[in-house]
Amino acid sequence: MLQPIDLDVFLACLVAAVIGALFFLQFWYDRRDALLSDHRRLSSVFSCTRCSFTYVRPRRRAEASCPQCGWNNARLKF
Repeated sequence: MLQPIDLDVFLACLVAAVIGALFFLQFWYDRRDALLSDHRRLSSVFSCTRCSFTYVRPRRRAEASCPQCGWNNARLKF
């Protein structure tokens, strides 16, 4: 047979579960945002001097060829 649970205990457990879920979601999304930020930070931006096309390449590179015209361009430095 099941024993009855007091309403106070049930509500306390429910509130604790909701607060725990919120803390878990905060940790999860903060970690995800940090990883996405690292991915964006490690990308290199290029602007083609021949056709004026702006493009991004993953990883830090000093030079990359333009996807439209094939011209080799230096990385933009901000």
